[in-house]
This record gives sequence, structure tokens and C-alpha cells, in this order.
Amino acid sequence: MPRRELKSGKQVADWLAELGASLKAPGHMTLIGSAALLWHVHNRGLDAELSEASMDVDPVTDSEEVATHCYEALIGSEFERTHGWHVNLMPDTVLRELPAGWQDRAVTRQIGKLRLTVPAPADLLAAKLKRNEPRDRAHAEWARSIGLLG
Repeated sequence: MPRRELKSGKQVADWLAELGASLKAPGHMTLIGSAALLWHVHNRGLDAELSEASMDVDPVTDSEEVATHCYEALIGSEFERTHGWHVNLMPDTVLRELPAGWQDRAVTRQIGKLRLTVPAPADLLAAKLKRNEPRDRAHAEWARSIGLLG
């Protein structure tokens, strides 16, 4: 059974810093889902944990080296046993679920050799709310309550 211990933006930021430092060649990742919301929380200096902890981060990448690191952290991996969450590498087709123009509103950061793109919170939530699952609605309410959308 996958563990659900991803609840803080610092967990996401620490993983990205470790990943960026370990790359031998420049790579790119787009981060989506709950982990992307948590990254925004950390990036903005907010002190808030996810109302319902997540079990994974959802990156999209076309970088072979970044993908290799992600595959090493899949469900059931040593990474998951150590961290309490895993990496769920997503196909680039999931980016089509984001609203038109999301790239213009996204935040991009260089972390070591990793170029990170994170869609804006409102764009992330629009995609999550299309599914309309209870946890996605809870994450939207949580984001509103901590001022992530303002």
C-alpha cells in the first residue's frame, strides 16, 4: 500500500534541490498536481501543510536523465520507503488538461542543472477540479483558505 506522507512544500523543494544537484547535464521538468501546489506554498514562504497528504509527485519531463531519477523513485522503491511518498512520472499529454495559456502564467526556476516549470495554482486547480474528486475539491478549498490563489 503506498504511503501518504507528502504534505509540505519543503519536502518537494528538498527533493528538487537534490535532483538538480545530481544532474550531470541540464534537464527540464514540469511539476503538476498536489506537489506543485506545495511547491508554490514553499516558494511563497507560506507556512501551510496540505490538508490531505499526498502519496506522490507528478513530474513531466523530456529529459532522459531526469526521467531515470524519477523511475528510481517509483512506487515501491527505496525512495518511497525512505521518504513516505513516490514519484509518478507523467506523460506530456497530461499538460493538455491545463487551461490554455498556462505556460504564460507558469513560474520557472533554475535549481542546479534542473529547469523547473510549475503552472500557476489556479491552472493546477482547474485541471484537478475537472476530475471533481473529493480530494481535489479539498485541495482547492485548502489553496483558497491559505491565500494561494490571491
